[in-house]
Amino acid sequence: MPMNLRIVCPDSCAFDGTVAFVTVPTTDGEMGIAPLHASEISTIGPGYVRVCDERMGQVDHTLAVSGGYVEIAGDKIIVLANRARDLATVDREEVQAQIQGFEDQLSVLSENDAHRAYLYNEIAWCKLLLDF
Repeated sequence: MPMNLRIVCPDSCAFDGTVAFVTVPTTDGEMGIAPLHASEISTIGPGYVRVCDERMGQVDHTLAVSGGYVEIAGDKIIVLANRARDLATVDREEVQAQIQGFEDQLSVLSENDAHRAYLYNEIAWCKLLLDF
């Protein structure tokens, strides 16, 4: 019994397809979602959504997410994520260069500069993309 998974960000749809099993990084721990799962809404934290297209245990797609919500209703799973990216599309050298650029920007800011929080969040996102 297949399920439909949509991973939606403010500016794009990162994934939309039929799946057999999904795991999501909730704020209470990783949650597996199989057909006939009870309806639920949960917050998700930074981590990885693992998608099994055909059968449980065979991960076909891994997407990094930075946080948001997951809603399970019947055979539909909707992940509303602040950010999501399929790790298969990540250019490691490009992301490492981005981290270096953010760290360079941090080095010239004063300790009280509010822009530091933005840069720390960008670095954390980049590291999530690389840590898998």
